[in-house]
Amino acid sequence: MARREERKREVYFSNFDDLPSINFEQAEAALRFEERLKLLNEIGLALSAVRDIDVLLDLILSKARELTGSDAGSLYLIDTSDTAATSDDTLYFRKAQNDSIHVDTSRSFPVSSSSLAGYVALTGETLSFEDVYHLPTNAPYQFNPSFDDANRYRTKSVLVVPMLNHKGGILGVLQLINRKRHREVKLKDVETVMHEVLPFDKELIDLAASLASQAAVAVQNSLFVDSIRDLFRSFVDASSRAIEDRDKYTSGHSLRVTQLTMAMARAAHATTEGPFKGVHFTSTELDALEYAGMLHDFGKIGVPEYVLTKSHKLERASFEKTKGRIFALRQERRAFYAGQIACVWRDHAGQPDSIAKAEAASAELEQKLHDELEDFGDILQILTRANDPAVTFLPDDEYARQQQFVQRLANMTYEDENGGRQPIIGEEEILALSIRKGSLTQDEFKQIQSHAQLSYEFLSKIKWTDEYARIPLIAWGHHEKLNGKGYPRGVTAPDIPLETRMMTVADIYEALTAERPYKRPMPWERALSILSQEADKGDLDRDVVDLFIQEKIYEVLQDKNRSE
Repeated sequence: MARREERKREVYFSNFDDLPSINFEQAEAALRFEERLKLLNEIGLALSAVRDIDVLLDLILSKARELTGSDAGSLYLIDTSDTAATSDDTLYFRKAQNDSIHVDTSRSFPVSSSSLAGYVALTGETLSFEDVYHLPTNAPYQFNPSFDDANRYRTKSVLVVPMLNHKGGILGVLQLINRKRHREVKLKDVETVMHEVLPFDKELIDLAASLASQAAVAVQNSLFVDSIRDLFRSFVDASSRAIEDRDKYTSGHSLRVTQLTMAMARAAHATTEGPFKGVHFTSTELDALEYAGMLHDFGKIGVPEYVLTKSHKLERASFEKTKGRIFALRQERRAFYAGQIACVWRDHAGQPDSIAKAEAASAELEQKLHDELEDFGDILQILTRANDPAVTFLPDDEYARQQQFVQRLANMTYEDENGGRQPIIGEEEILALSIRKGSLTQDEFKQIQSHAQLSYEFLSKIKWTDEYARIPLIAWGHHEKLNGKGYPRGVTAPDIPLETRMMTVADIYEALTAERPYKRPMPWERALSILSQEADKGDLDRDVVDLFIQEKIYEVLQDKNRSE
């Protein structure tokens, strides 16, 4: 207060030459105007720094009330999604504040064009009333006292200004109610209102109009940023779906991994003790993590589709060709024995007891054919089983039997269309049927592994803003292991961000519990056990795995499945 009086004297004596025309009351007014301009500038700076639309609207309304000394206020926005922006149902109540009574700010309803706010929204005019209960009888608008009646409030002075953007378009309406002599006074009854409430003078009207225009630009910028964010989010979602739709079995994988990862990040953020006590994520950092999760497998665009969708060791076409060769060899053996039987009957023709001898010899040959045909049936069954990918590494004894069978097939030949002899299986089939785990050969597995590097290379080409610059790095390492046994770089714990460690756990859990062509979904209890084992081996972050289990992050997918 002392500093303010000192400043008032400075204003007074700075006009010493005009002493006959200036007094302390004028100095007070000049100082008040100076303070209001300073506050208006500070408000402008504050508005430019806020991006969250709800926070911004609250700030606009509170600062407008502070600037004008208003007891209450309301803020309305035109619904920009409606092309008919001037129709009766496009202006929506968004925020309300009141120092004297509690106001429900959760309501949202269209405002009629005959209301004060609606009229200003349609015309762009500014309205100011000393007492809103005494409007001109011929006014094209009206005041609705239902709020006052329901809340035992008395609205008196009202200022309604349009929120104009830089092009003169109307974005919304700012309504200020009951300018007070003293900000701390509560307007609890009509007598207090009549004594305490002042009309809005021209200076305040001009300042409010200036603030409303600044607010309109800030709101438009915020909505524009939101629209860009929504556009990018939809692009990320569409890109993720486009990649995963190449393989129906992995469709939705990135979304589920992202849901699990985000749940872990929020759980770590909320933790007040333990290894994650000091871990905090801003809303922008969470957005970056979400984008990284949705795009972590984008590099699969560079992986051949037959590798992505390969469900067995031999592709369907190769498997059918192998079966066809076995069928061809079986037919050869049929023809061979048919010829042998024909020779038997020819050789015994005209000899004593020929029929009996021919029947015995034929029966022996038919039994051999029967045995060989049964063997061919066994071969086809074993081939089908050998072609099924193993979820885990085959035990040594089982793998040895598989290799014996593969070698047997490699030694079998059939007659091709040119009359030459060809092996039932070649080098490529031998290599595929010798796979000990999964369905991919080493070369195919390397192609799958390349997706992590390709994801990084693709994401690195995007011109990310500073707050999203770590997205490529987070997505890059989702197949890395803390002990350096992962890919594509084989880096160790210090080079793997916490967000990536979370994504890795989510990625493994989703893969274990999801259905694939070569396996049924694994029970969640078993999947958690495997995660714990991987942490024991040093592959995964023990703290992250414990968080995943203790906070029951896995229930995110269970709840989703139940809701579907």
